[in-house]
Amino acid sequence: AATAKSIDRTHLPTLGLSVISLLIYLAFRRFCPRLPNVAFTLILSSLIAFIAQKIEPSLHVQLMPSLNFSDWGPSIPIVNFNTVDLLITPAMAIALLCVLEGNSIGKSLAAREGARIDSNQEMLSSGMANIACGLLSGMAASGSLTRSQLNANSGATTPLSGLYSGIIVLIGAILLGPLIGYIPSASLAVIVVTIGISLINKHQLRMVTRTTRSDSITFFVTFLTGLVFALDFAIYTGAVCSIALFIKKVARPEIVEYAFDDEGKLGKRERKPEDENLEVSIVHVEGELFFGASELFRDQMRRVSDAENLKVVIMKLRNAHNLDATSCMALEELIKYMNERNRILLVSEVRPDTMRIFKRSGLVDVINSINLFEEEESNPTLSTAKALKRAKDIIGDRETKVSIYATDQR
Repeated sequence: AATAKSIDRTHLPTLGLSVISLLIYLAFRRFCPRLPNVAFTLILSSLIAFIAQKIEPSLHVQLMPSLNFSDWGPSIPIVNFNTVDLLITPAMAIALLCVLEGNSIGKSLAAREGARIDSNQEMLSSGMANIACGLLSGMAASGSLTRSQLNANSGATTPLSGLYSGIIVLIGAILLGPLIGYIPSASLAVIVVTIGISLINKHQLRMVTRTTRSDSITFFVTFLTGLVFALDFAIYTGAVCSIALFIKKVARPEIVEYAFDDEGKLGKRERKPEDENLEVSIVHVEGELFFGASELFRDQMRRVSDAENLKVVIMKLRNAHNLDATSCMALEELIKYMNERNRILLVSEVRPDTMRIFKRSGLVDVINSINLFEEEESNPTLSTAKALKRAKDIIGDRETKVSIYATDQR
């Protein structure tokens, strides 16, 4: 709306130079793709602006400020609370962008060469480089797919190629810095916008919007937020949206009963009236048991333990991951719920990291150490066999009816 209201104040020389710069750039891309079209476009548009101003002073357009090497000396930033409050949000957004861009470019190039990338080393290097940029009055640096591919296509095999490129750019900036003052701002803006549009990958865009619903939602939320609000806010919104959809996806535990049929095959079965006589249930827990899944897990385990004649529930935790305080509290509530109904919970196939969480949270005392059976690496089923023997001891030395369940994260 603001642009439409300001149309009558359009600076025609600037508009004309923008159109000419666009045509020059497109012509170079179309007919001379191997030449440095950006450099030639800026040189020709600068010459046109310079000649036009000499012929007719009223055709003057805004130029870029020239680079002064004396301004590049090391400096200690002035830090105060007002500055931190102003810059902390965009700084975090830029840092997130740098990490995402650097990792994605590194992975794509590494995959092409059949190599692997150390993401931790990549993040450390990016952070150190940006600290140096801040101390030398530079802008935040991140990876560039175009420059990285150019390096790789030119035969670069080590990170030193990036260092050599930086040295060449530094020498060029020192020698050609004063000439920057002849470049029209409009021409540079046209180049930036045009290159930005050319970076849109239609294939990846189609894949993102069609592969899964969560990817499509995250893309459109980020895109629309970026059109209305600041870029850093759009990045945060997209990241939060992606995390929320991921949590929703993995926080859906389901319990499915399995039994052996007459042919000895294990498969799903429907509940039957005789199932009410079951005394022991073996539950396989698989997936993420973090805070997002703890409540659903607890409720489904309650339904398992509500069988009329059930005495013991054996819960296998070998494939359960990422237990946290919330899941421990949910498990504690489940144990109290079962104890009130004279049911006992046995936990088998407990990995060392899970046992460590149980000890730190105090769940070992709540469950009772005699009802905990740690995983045996040499014999994965031994732990559950011990738990089943313990269940028979609790019920009595007689034939026991057993039901096998499995929880699956979907």
